[in-house]
Amino acid sequence: MLKAKSLFSQSRFIALIFALTLSLSGCLGITQPSESDIKSMAAERFDSELKGLFVASNVVKKNGYKQNDTHYVAELTITGTAQQSLEEYAKSMMNDSSLSSLEKITNSMAIGLLKMTLPEFQAGDQLEFEKNYLFIKTDNGWQLKDELKPDDQL
Repeated sequence: MLKAKSLFSQSRFIALIFALTLSLSGCLGITQPSESDIKSMAAERFDSELKGLFVASNVVKKNGYKQNDTHYVAELTITGTAQQSLEEYAKSMMNDSSLSSLEKITNSMAIGLLKMTLPEFQAGDQLEFEKNYLFIKTDNGWQLKDELKPDDQL
């Protein structure tokens, strides 16, 4: 009788542990992208946005927060190393025969905006860029969705 009672108690204990494990499994799931994923995706996005002008040489996550269960905002400082000066970049874009006239006009407007917002730099110079990126949780894991502007973060 004592063995049966002990076996029954053990079974209840195991069932309790199993139930707690199941109930906590949602709490223990991946609720934000890993720091290495954030850094690699942010560097990749930065490099593609400023291709030919800057390359991300360092990414530092300053802060991050969940907007909800599937949205995470990472506040980053990205150190970009200039590949060439803005003037050299502008000349290469204007002399690129593979670009249409419309693409050249669009690029010249983008270069004008960069001239207004960035300090003067030469190849090899490093500048820091403050970026806030929105990551979303998808069926295929976390993905960098957008760069948030200051008024988007409310």
